[in-house]
Amino acid sequence: MSPITRTLAALFALLAACTKPLEVPPTPTLVSDSKGVTLTTDAPQWKYVELSVAQEGPPLSPLPAPGHVDFDEKRTANVGSPLAGRVESVEVRLGDPVKKGDRLFSVRSGAFADLDRELETSRADVTAKERTLQRQRDLFALKAAPEKEVQAAEAELKAAELAFKAAQAKKQSLSVDSAGDNLFWVRAPRGGAVVDLDVVASQEVTPDRDKALVRISDLDEVLVMADMPETDVGDLKAGEAVHVRTQVGGVERDGKVDHISEVVDARRRTVEVRVRIDNRDRALRPNAFVEVSAISDASVRRLKVPDGAVVTDGNRSLVFVAKGPGRLEPTPVNPSRRRDGEVEIRSGLEAGTRFVSRGALLLLNQVDLAAN
Repeated sequence: MSPITRTLAALFALLAACTKPLEVPPTPTLVSDSKGVTLTTDAPQWKYVELSVAQEGPPLSPLPAPGHVDFDEKRTANVGSPLAGRVESVEVRLGDPVKKGDRLFSVRSGAFADLDRELETSRADVTAKERTLQRQRDLFALKAAPEKEVQAAEAELKAAELAFKAAQAKKQSLSVDSAGDNLFWVRAPRGGAVVDLDVVASQEVTPDRDKALVRISDLDEVLVMADMPETDVGDLKAGEAVHVRTQVGGVERDGKVDHISEVVDARRRTVEVRVRIDNRDRALRPNAFVEVSAISDASVRRLKVPDGAVVTDGNRSLVFVAKGPGRLEPTPVNPSRRRDGEVEIRSGLEAGTRFVSRGALLLLNQVDLAAN
């Protein structure tokens, strides 16, 4: 082949190469960024992603919360010994019913004898001062004593009378009955049942003891202390009805919320709820374990989504919301109660909004990859 021929052949080969159509890279079906994900209509990811419309419905039923029966402090009296001494005998046992004025326990006390001695001494002093005053009045009438002696005797009598009244009040304030020989009985200040007993015969007692020797409570009405999850107390208010059921015996009745604590237990994530409940039949015994359930109001409507629609990014709860054709963006929400594969959404998502009900975790992973 001549040089000219070889040159022409090379030129034709180069021309053929230049006229070959260029290969165009395929259009991506998924594009993600730090604000969301965009999917084309033919994206294979749609096999794992499903859209739904947010709707409202009846609230999720709360699970029963554990609790226990307690007595009402407003209906309870703490009883101790007003004087130091030694317990002679105890007349009641734990759980016994008592009436106001019933004997609880007796105490032998030297201090009680001192009170009697003080009372008798002050009484005798009044008698002596009365005689002195009468004598001074007689002498003054005979002009054998000045008037100032009469006035002094009157002042001394008044002081003696005040001391006698103080001694009487001091003994009466003890609310005990003398049994003679330095012994006194402590009586029930109110009717009810003995709900706590911490006294035995021969026990040394003092009036400054921290714990009561006997606690008496009227059990016609009791309190139930329940530990409710913080996600369930949002629907509760003081005065609302709740259902109480004993774990043993299955006693069931309704009570009213008396108080809701403003503090969440940091370890258990529960809130203490106090329920006041009628107990005139004595079916609810103090310290018994119970279950407390909030009564759902059928007229209340709550926005609910599938459990898998809510994903977590750090401390935030997110739901992916459709913002346009194929555009899905994470939106912060405030989830509440979770039951049976559903979650109540308190805020962040409105009824009628299209959201990702399945595959939200897949989309969150794509957003995280794009952000990093």
